[in-house]
Amino acid sequence: MSKTRFINSSSIKIKTFASVLALFLLSLAAAPLTSAQTAGQSAAGKYQFMLPDGYTKYVEFDAKNQDDGTTTGQVFFSDEAPLTDQDVDGTGDRTLDETYKGAYFKATLDGLTVNKNQSVMSGTITDSSIPGLVGQRVLLTVEDNGDNSKVPDKLTWGIYRPVEKGWTPTDAEREKDEGAGMKWTASDAERKDDLGVVYPMDPTITSQSFEFSAYDFADVERGAGDIQVNP
Repeated sequence: MSKTRFINSSSIKIKTFASVLALFLLSLAAAPLTSAQTAGQSAAGKYQFMLPDGYTKYVEFDAKNQDDGTTTGQVFFSDEAPLTDQDVDGTGDRTLDETYKGAYFKATLDGLTVNKNQSVMSGTITDSSIPGLVGQRVLLTVEDNGDNSKVPDKLTWGIYRPVEKGWTPTDAEREKDEGAGMKWTASDAERKDDLGVVYPMDPTITSQSFEFSAYDFADVERGAGDIQVNP
């Protein structure tokens, strides 16, 4: 399995992305979200903030679940902090170890899952000042706390390299092993509301890859703007 690839700028930024990596590892042992995306649900916002690293970051997003079950939307993210694109897979590609004086990316969203005042958005990066990020998956998780007068809005994000599958397990003693390509659904037979989980699982990172309780929001020191989640 390809490793998750992150952009790190400081100890604080490393902590933020390391938490997302921990969530990914924990999710391997837990069932993914099974709730369906509901038409009409949406999330939107503009938020400028600063982490303890002292650099200004900005995110702007707009996502909505459509009647046909699809999700449409865009996200733009920028960070003034020096960022290093790391070759965590050890490919030897020297372009993956470059340091940039700030960076941005744009992504087209294809998933939105809402739980009360929280939402997770997923999509694919289509444009970035770091060329190696194009084609990577991104998750943006936000929490809407109203007018921010008592509790500020929250957010966290992560970037993931798509999993590349180059082989299929088969029984060498069988000329035609149909089992290798089969899919099945595991569910609780005593519960009519259990939609079940389809196996083998799709390795693509989506808005339903992790439980909401698993996300660790960034430690924002100063923030301005508004995040809105419509359940």
